[in-house]
Amino acid sequence: MSFTYKSDYFSFEYNDPQAPLLYCVYEMINGGKDLEYYLRGTIGKDPREPVGGDPGWQLYSEVQKDGRELYYAWVDEEIIGIEPSEGWYDEKTVKFYIRQGLDNVLKEQPNRKIEIEKIFKKYNL
Repeated sequence: MSFTYKSDYFSFEYNDPQAPLLYCVYEMINGGKDLEYYLRGTIGKDPREPVGGDPGWQLYSEVQKDGRELYYAWVDEEIIGIEPSEGWYDEKTVKFYIRQGLDNVLKEQPNRKIEIEKIFKKYNL
């Protein structure tokens, strides 16, 4: 059986190998008033901003012992039902999916073109 998480801006199959990351991006890219709400904390690394939310998800970066920076994605398996419920992802992959979601917002809300292009530049997406 296959289940698709779908919003107006992002979708994925729950059994995708990158499901924890994709669920976090699914929650982050909601097309609301403040498109940077979660970006400031996650890829912007502002410690005063959120890196997760309800229902049960987090996405944050961590420097590894070898010096590489990876992003840790976690979802509450009991609430969300995704397995695996956590994973580590490189910055290029994280930014790719965030860009994809914002591109979808732009298609739906072309009046936000300047705002979204500023976000692309600010976060190097």
